[in-house]
This record gives sequence, structure tokens and C-alpha cells, in this order.
Amino acid sequence: MPDQSLEFDLTDLYLAAPAFQRAGGEISDAVSSAQSALMGMGAFWGNDAPGQTFGATYQPGQDQLLQLIAIVAGSVSGVSDAINQMAANYGVSEQANVNKMRAMQQEMQ
Repeated sequence: MPDQSLEFDLTDLYLAAPAFQRAGGEISDAVSSAQSALMGMGAFWGNDAPGQTFGATYQPGQDQLLQLIAIVAGSVSGVSDAINQMAANYGVSEQANVNKMRAMQQEMQ
């Protein structure tokens, strides 16, 4: 909407960032727990022919899924860094704008 302005509260941004860091850590911890639990179970599908057939398709899928979730954990944690960087950039830009406005006001006097 043309009549609306976009404003950020830097404090809110800086306060929101740690939640993403924590969430990424929790996802990562869950992946580690799942990996440990699955390793503790061993080849639960057995050594018979059907079990071996199942294990041959299950194991790669399990590994891939856990790897993808670990990537998600890192990405969620990375949002925290991005928010902090955005807040820092916004703060610098906002201060620069304030300084320019003050300079313009002084020139007009």
C-alpha cells in the first residue's frame, strides 16, 4: 500500500534471532538422538532374505533423511545470523538517514 510505511524495531529483531538459533540446535539435537537410537537398534530388519531386501532400501533412505534434517537444522540456525545482519544493516542505514536529515536541516538554517 502506498500510504503505509515499513518500519522495523531493532530490539524486536535482535530478540527474535536467538529463537532461530535455539530451534536449529534443538533440531540438530533431535537428529543426533535419532541417529543414536537407530544405531543402538542395529539391523533390526534381520538377516533373512526379506529383511536384507528391506534393509538395502531402508538404510540409504534413513541416512539421507537424517542428513537432510541436519541441513535444515543448520539453515534454521543460519536465520539467526541473517536477522542479526539485517538488523545491523538497517540500524546503520537508519542512522545514516538521520544524519543526512540533520545535515539538510542545518543547511536550510
